[in-house]
Amino acid sequence: MKVFLDGQLINATQAVISPFDHGFLYGLGLFETMRVYNGHIALLDKHYRRLCEAAGELGIRVTMTREELRFAILQTLNENDLEDAYVRVDLTAGDEGLGPYAGVYENPRWLIFVKPLAAFPASLYETGKRLQVLKRPRNTPEGEWRFKSHHYMNNRFGKMEIGNDPDVEGLFLTENTCVAEGIVSNVFFVSDSVLYTPHVNTGILPGTRREFVLELAEANGIEVHEGFYYLDQLMVADEVFITNAMLEIVPIRAVNEKQIGTGTIGTLTKRLLELYRASI
Repeated sequence: MKVFLDGQLINATQAVISPFDHGFLYGLGLFETMRVYNGHIALLDKHYRRLCEAAGELGIRVTMTREELRFAILQTLNENDLEDAYVRVDLTAGDEGLGPYAGVYENPRWLIFVKPLAAFPASLYETGKRLQVLKRPRNTPEGEWRFKSHHYMNNRFGKMEIGNDPDVEGLFLTENTCVAEGIVSNVFFVSDSVLYTPHVNTGILPGTRREFVLELAEANGIEVHEGFYYLDQLMVADEVFITNAMLEIVPIRAVNEKQIGTGTIGTLTKRLLELYRASI
């Protein structure tokens, strides 16, 4: 596999980042996972904006423009002979020695790697997944909002709790038992044809697909609410679905052992999935 590291395409086994990089020492790094459809990087503007906003909060200088990042991703795809792919972009703070650093990170490191996109079975978009409520609550963001950062410990604990069953996604609740998000997804539910999703003030990641689905819903006359919701409301919903960059929109057939709706994709979920795929 060829990876992009600071302007060079090299074999993955040759890619080296300093052990004094603060992305390694202190988790001061950010990443974006992107899906590529036939050579097109989906929602690149949203990914780049989120990366820049988080980097600004952390004091990491973004040293690549959107177009430079786009070209770097396309180069990496070309070197790996891929057109439909998973892409991960990492921006890590850089080497500033041992100890906390108060200044701006002027020399961050860029790493891009790609891999073939997994084939998702058609059944995933009919009967979907099961949500399992996690015992460990969602931790609160360390800043004003949650970054997609190298500090991934809460997600790691969630994954350890549910194991590696691809049919199950873990569901975090907040300390106040509000519905938050999945381990790698944002959560939506439908009641009486109204679409609901937890507000970002619950401490969730402001997902690019979450934002895109909200835009699609509003543009197509679907009533949308963002707020603070409890598990009981999710359990009696007509439909539940999750979103992420790779899976798009996936219906949830059950929360714990409680079946949602008919246990298959709901009417509004199906409509949004069709709108999503037509628009992406």
